[in-house]
Amino acid sequence: MKKILLLCFAFYSFQTIAQDFMPPLIDWSGKSESLQVAENHPWVTPSELDDLTTSPDYEETVNWLRKLTDSSPLVEMKSLGKSEQGRDIWMLIASDDSNFDPAKIREQDKAVLLFHGGIHAGEIDGKDAGMMLFRDILHGEKKHLLDQATLLFIPILNVDGHERRSEYGRVNQRGPREMGWRSNAQNLNLNRDFTKLETAGVRAVVEVINAYDPDLYVDVHVTDGADYQYDITYGYVKTGGYSPAISAFLSDKIQPEVDQALSDWGHIPGPLLFAANGQDFSEGNVAFSFSPRFSHTYGDARHLPSILIENHSLKPFRQRVLGTYVFLEQAIKTIGEHYQEIRDAVAADQNQPKDELIVKFGFRESPADTMEFLGIASEKVKSDITGREFIQWKGEPIIQQVPSLLMDRPVQEVSTPEAYFVPAEWTVVIKKLRQHGLKMETLETSTELELEFDFLTEYQLSPNPLEGKIRFQSFETKQITRRVKLAPGSVKIPVDQNLGELASIFLEAESVDSFFQWGYFMSILSQTEYMETYIMEPMIQQLLKEDAALRAEFEQAKAANPDWVNSPRSIYRWFYERTPYFDQNWKVIPIGKLR
Repeated sequence: MKKILLLCFAFYSFQTIAQDFMPPLIDWSGKSESLQVAENHPWVTPSELDDLTTSPDYEETVNWLRKLTDSSPLVEMKSLGKSEQGRDIWMLIASDDSNFDPAKIREQDKAVLLFHGGIHAGEIDGKDAGMMLFRDILHGEKKHLLDQATLLFIPILNVDGHERRSEYGRVNQRGPREMGWRSNAQNLNLNRDFTKLETAGVRAVVEVINAYDPDLYVDVHVTDGADYQYDITYGYVKTGGYSPAISAFLSDKIQPEVDQALSDWGHIPGPLLFAANGQDFSEGNVAFSFSPRFSHTYGDARHLPSILIENHSLKPFRQRVLGTYVFLEQAIKTIGEHYQEIRDAVAADQNQPKDELIVKFGFRESPADTMEFLGIASEKVKSDITGREFIQWKGEPIIQQVPSLLMDRPVQEVSTPEAYFVPAEWTVVIKKLRQHGLKMETLETSTELELEFDFLTEYQLSPNPLEGKIRFQSFETKQITRRVKLAPGSVKIPVDQNLGELASIFLEAESVDSFFQWGYFMSILSQTEYMETYIMEPMIQQLLKEDAALRAEFEQAKAANPDWVNSPRSIYRWFYERTPYFDQNWKVIPIGKLR
């Protein structure tokens, strides 16, 4: 009890705010400052009342949005379900003809933009930018944007994390004054959940994607990490993905037009930035191959044009929000003007051959090229506390030439089958496949089939959990073919469908984000039946007497493993595995493949 009290006292006496120790700030002003309205404007947002230095809590946000919705027939406010703590996850739909029905929106000959803020609730720029943008569409001079696209806006995705807000919410970020928490109420990171769908927020997003079929999906974040001049950085799967036609469209159309708009309005756009050495960019910028557990990579895998915005955490909240507004406005214009090109790109990627699938990428052996990098000067300083060097940013703009390190080299691929079969008893996996929108056939009667399965020959579990799951650190498999009887309720998932790549990503064991690697089949590692030695001993005697081939194999095993002979348990086990009494399902990953 004394230790707990002392710990609490230490927290209560902690009056220092991390922002007092931020790197020097470069002064900024830009044309986008004109997007703010005055405090006496009838539709001023709560954030603008504080000059975009604060962000409203959940209740104030919802009340303002409900009032906005009630003021116009062009917008509807819809609950996507409840969070883990029981809060509504709200979405706004804006349509120029007051059309809010998902089926009708899918059928209309017009682009659809889906964007959300607060998947990491402290990174809330998208919420406040979206509120300002919707205000200007409904009560300003930008109603024409609805001629270009129908808008789907989820202001706060991680609503529970949003309410775990304080001045200590995000230590590496320059505002707003109070910030929410990165993970949800169950301490799960929503932007690691796009394959396993264990959080209410991400399930809601996937349901929206399935229902409305958007043409562009934008996930608004804020970075951590190094200092640089760029304020609005963003990215998408350029290479090493599953949608090359979409990647080309994003590169050729979206990026140039968005970059130009941001520059025109006084911002400095840049690519996603990850320092190769984890500190500064002297050794290059890394373009990672993210797996489909992340929002934009999941979008790429299901052939949905998807962009990840990472506003720079060391820039003020006001600057980041205004830049996000500019980004979203231009994105609406661009997808409206190039709508048919988007649909053509999506169709091309959906119709790709699906015989092979790359499930793992690695770095190229040498840098792809160099980029002109708008950096900030830094120096290495020796710590008086640890004795080690650390990076100290000096607030002085510099221009560098840095290598671009691309992680798009295929490392491992699998040959995909004609179809996958998931037995009826694996209900959780079947449910998740349905939630993702995969087409499947449910078997109505008991069905016998000869299928291929993966059998685990070696495995090692990770010593540490990830997102509440124990994953595999390493494993090896071999393919086996067996005739199985599938119970009614089992499902057949053909690979030849628009989301065929997703089926393989989820169901091929080697895929980084397969349901196997996420631990949904852990029970196959357990054995529940066994044989007593008083049965094994006379049975072995009989088998050795009658089966010359078994007798020869046993002698070879003893010669190859001298120590093994001294282990009665190992000998009994060796024989047991060669009897029909041994568990034939042990270590067999229960996903059947029809070749």
